[in-house]
Amino acid sequence: MITVDATPDQVMGAPLVGITRLMLDRAQALANLTLTATGALSRVDVRALFDAMTWPGYDKAQVLSMNKVLNEIDVMPVEATRLIAQTAKLLRKRQRRLLVTKAGAALANDEQAGDLFRCLFETMFWRVNLGYFDRVPMEAWPQNHIGIVLWCLSVMSPEWVAREDLMRSCTVWDPALDHGPADFAGFAFESRVLRPLTWLGLFETRLVGDESAPSWRRDRQYRKAPLFDQAIRFRVELAKPAGLAH
Repeated sequence: MITVDATPDQVMGAPLVGITRLMLDRAQALANLTLTATGALSRVDVRALFDAMTWPGYDKAQVLSMNKVLNEIDVMPVEATRLIAQTAKLLRKRQRRLLVTKAGAALANDEQAGDLFRCLFETMFWRVNLGYFDRVPMEAWPQNHIGIVLWCLSVMSPEWVAREDLMRSCTVWDPALDHGPADFAGFAFESRVLRPLTWLGLFETRLVGDESAPSWRRDRQYRKAPLFDQAIRFRVELAKPAGLAH
């Protein structure tokens, strides 16, 4: 069993909490957010959130250099936050508008930041298909055993570790991964576990290697943030085997 218990002060700086609150506050201030025909946020709303947000490992300058205008699909943190908030029923769609629900309005308050953090944590890992963002053709792995993954990460040393080393230590291997490109598993583990943990402020990340090289060519390492042990609790019970003990 996993218990999430954090105070507002502990989680207020978590990036996903911050941008969710920005989205809820903007939707309340304007009475709604505007949606496109495909259900994405309008360019005006995307740009406002983009300018105000902070996100780990996200290079805003690079995004702006590659896009004259910002659609939601160009700004992954905004797209991810909207999907998570809608799945959590903090926002609801009405025609071409996105409205704040009663639950969303309540959790937007400062004193409810801990409850908002818990809601986002549970929704993101257990109700949202994070494979949507990486397109690796392994739909469920490793979210289909995310509880085991998180517990294994909780007992890892607090040192910086490469994603492949964390993956080998903290996942149950799926034989289907043997038939894909060699980097599929590491990429999926990073995009579905490690990066989302940084969104919640539970993990930290850094680039290593040649500092003059583009960020996409450098290796990335991860480690637990102090918030992980402060906010996440595990109760592990071992199943007793049937029959006589030897």
